[in-house]
Amino acid sequence: MASDMILYWGAGSGPCWRAMICLEEKGLSDYTSKLISFDNKEHKSDEVLKINPRGQAPAFKHGNVIVNESLAICLYLENTFKAQGTKLLPDDPAQQGLVLQRAVESQNIREKAAFGVLSYFFRTKPEDRTEAMLEEKKKTCHEELQVWEGYLAKLGDGSHIAGKNFTLADVCAFPFIATLVRMGFNMSRYPHLAKYYDLVPAFKHGNVIVNESLAICLYLESTFKAQGTKLLPDDPAQQALVLQRAVESQNFRDNAAYGVLSYFFRTKPEDRTEAMLEEKKKACFEELQLWEGYLAKLGDGSHIAGKNFTLADACTFPYVATLVRMGFNLSRYPHLAKYYDLVKDRPSVKASWPPHWKDTPNKDVLKDI
Repeated sequence: MASDMILYWGAGSGPCWRAMICLEEKGLSDYTSKLISFDNKEHKSDEVLKINPRGQAPAFKHGNVIVNESLAICLYLENTFKAQGTKLLPDDPAQQGLVLQRAVESQNIREKAAFGVLSYFFRTKPEDRTEAMLEEKKKTCHEELQVWEGYLAKLGDGSHIAGKNFTLADVCAFPFIATLVRMGFNMSRYPHLAKYYDLVPAFKHGNVIVNESLAICLYLESTFKAQGTKLLPDDPAQQALVLQRAVESQNFRDNAAYGVLSYFFRTKPEDRTEAMLEEKKKACFEELQLWEGYLAKLGDGSHIAGKNFTLADACTFPYVATLVRMGFNLSRYPHLAKYYDLVKDRPSVKASWPPHWKDTPNKDVLKDI
């Protein structure tokens, strides 16, 4: 049904994410997805300009119908496929009015909260920034978030943006809240927004909602046991090892992949200390030595829990790849280096490789660690 649909989108774009959420909610996931690179100016290419003369994304085409602007795309999909998938606009006039108001109003989250402070950091040279302007941006951000915190508080725990159900208002607002969280914003001052962020499902299969990556993986393995790669072996001892390594991979994330990285990204340069950096590095090295030992014991050509790719690899490899992406030199850990080379070309890994990693070189944040 969606085979004659094409969406041009860019990684990291909230408006693009809106359109993609809407397509999924309406059961149109087999549309043609065209990832474009903003860095390479592909949104200004002739191919995109034929659909959107502004050279912006998202750009959407359904048969001979062209729709640009994320909210317009979402409204078009809801109106065209009203009886299909999630009902994003309620029939009740008062409820529909509230949903539409919040959907349009969500642009304020984007401009005043999500991008207000961010754009100042990313688009203003450090030497041109002033404390007064930064405080003004922060104040505007706080005031905007307080408005949405109030909306959710009034609706009560477990509510979505415009009521008990997921609607067009959530499609429009959630990407900008997620952008704040992605950039390290602490939501603890806004408890209702924090609960809302956790409420919107990370994964949905029919009426089944599953959050937390390990839970999603276990659900998929249990539900589609006879299909695709067998991620959990039947042998009890082997299964126990796979499950142990899968859960244990969280330590890889906390102690190695994100331990040093979070210190660099979330601590101001003037607040960093050599002592704390050494502590983070020590924790990273100790964690990597454990995994180096696991692989050494299994021998060359092994995966995390044996000769086969399992749930343990699905859980661990993304963090190994994150280290490499950030410039970490694995030469001190030859078995981990071989493991990375073994898994990175696996079809499932290549298919799920972060889009923005494909078009940009690795970072050098950890090159001297």
